[in-house]
Amino acid sequence: MAALRLARLVALLAALSAVLWTPAASARNDPVVATQGGALSGTTLKSFLGNSYFAFKGIPYAESPVGEQRFRLPRPHPGWSGVRTAKTHGPKCVQFEIFKPGVTVGNEDCLFANVYTPRLPSAQGSVRLPVLVWIHGGGFVTGEGDATFYGPDYLLDQQVVLVTVNYRVGPFGFFTTGDGSASGNYGLHDQTLALQWVKDNIAVFGGDPERVTIFGESAGGASIGLQVLSPRARGLFSGAISQSGASMCSFAADGEVQGEVAQKHAALLGCDTSSSDAIVDCLRKMSVKDIMATMNDMAVNTPLGVKIFYKPRVDTEAAVPFLPEDPYVALREGHFNRVPWMNGFNHDEGVFNIAMMAGMAKDGRPPYATQDWTVWSRDLLEITKVAADPEAVAEQIYRFYLGDDAVTEDNLPALVQLFTDRGFGACVSSEIELASAHTPVYKYILDHTGAGRQSFTTIMNMLMGGKGLSKDLGVGHADDLFYLFRPMFAPPVAANSAEHNMIKFMVSIWTNFARNGYPSQDVVPMPSWPAFTPDNQQHMQLNDQPTLDRDAFSERLAFWKQLNINENWRKPLSGTGREEL
Repeated sequence: MAALRLARLVALLAALSAVLWTPAASARNDPVVATQGGALSGTTLKSFLGNSYFAFKGIPYAESPVGEQRFRLPRPHPGWSGVRTAKTHGPKCVQFEIFKPGVTVGNEDCLFANVYTPRLPSAQGSVRLPVLVWIHGGGFVTGEGDATFYGPDYLLDQQVVLVTVNYRVGPFGFFTTGDGSASGNYGLHDQTLALQWVKDNIAVFGGDPERVTIFGESAGGASIGLQVLSPRARGLFSGAISQSGASMCSFAADGEVQGEVAQKHAALLGCDTSSSDAIVDCLRKMSVKDIMATMNDMAVNTPLGVKIFYKPRVDTEAAVPFLPEDPYVALREGHFNRVPWMNGFNHDEGVFNIAMMAGMAKDGRPPYATQDWTVWSRDLLEITKVAADPEAVAEQIYRFYLGDDAVTEDNLPALVQLFTDRGFGACVSSEIELASAHTPVYKYILDHTGAGRQSFTTIMNMLMGGKGLSKDLGVGHADDLFYLFRPMFAPPVAANSAEHNMIKFMVSIWTNFARNGYPSQDVVPMPSWPAFTPDNQQHMQLNDQPTLDRDAFSERLAFWKQLNINENWRKPLSGTGREEL
């Protein structure tokens, strides 16, 4: 019930905000640009500090991926005649409602981009502003690039162009038979086509096609890593920022054999499963409703919602591979797009896991309040497919962080560390270390808990009527988003407040990186930020008094490296793709 109330409240606030934010400009004053696909009419809005900017929403960058185009690479949009109105966002891609597992929302016709710019070229001269392209998160199963969550008002107080995009998620974005019949990664190909659209068109919005920085968080951060690795994206961006996600995280390209999932999915739909081609042909004819309903039937109700079945993968057998090489090998050998890369995570990412489980707990007992190692290995750590004895490994992990004690209010910080390292610390740190041997990588850890702090966990608890996590356990997953974007449901921020100062600090780092390929800012004193190397292991602590530190979580990460598990972020054996233990 708490999740249902939260979803309804978020929807109400979004609808109210949409009404309140409706631009008052008349049609005759609307900005118009001429893209390669046709002319667009947008709107004029105000940034957080009251500066005017131009918004063009719901721009189709690809053909609708329906019918025979389902489970295929996207094709560029053919364009339109006349002037297309670009004042509202396009529909989100098909997905389950985030707080209502099993409820399907969205549309297959969803491949749209939104562009926000403070200046447009004019007869007096062209403009060449740095460009930031945002890839949203959502576990590759949910999310969209709309202003409901990713409001542009903070970033548009800087002289940058912001682009946000939708891409296919869930089965429509990542369904695969594990072979050439349906090689998967369609959502990642969508992102790449959107980047090509930016390259071809951003100049008419005042953006510099040679200064495009891609950035994203969670699954979006993993997507950034995957775009950096993909030969398909070569030349489409000049810099990258990965936030709380890496190409090798367990929710990203983790090496699972996903063709088995397609077999099960097809069987539930009553399809012929005698061949991969038969499975794909059958699912192409199925309705969205039936495909999503059977996803429900397959789902294991984990504490964080519906299990992620279809994920990014190495697709060497594809006619046009997106990821032709194991991510670890590509990073180790330098086979990737070598651009300046800012990469990091939040100090206490695991707070989000605990908050979600606490908010959805039955009878006041969250799932982590158990020492049933099957529950831990299957649902909480998801290691059943990467360990020969998953229950024993689960107990080993638990004992390292919590000893013999049951989880209580007093030792929740140790549980936060466990989930932080499992979901983010190990995989992000591995990606950074490998890439840093070949390109400048600037590592950060966001750990701000002082004045002006933004907390997604606090907002969740407020929206859930106090049924979530009331205890402050640190800087959790998604907290960084509230320093960069102005979501419609967040509490108001006053100009020049402590909150606004932290927003200016973070926005300045991100936008200066887009300008110069180096993270800097002039809001508060900050030391020079050296590139991370395997020898110096340095990173920037992002807070209101930023400092350099080194060897982050070294003892904890060393523990994960010696575990008897076959994770994708570990050194692979020659010919096996896995580490010898």
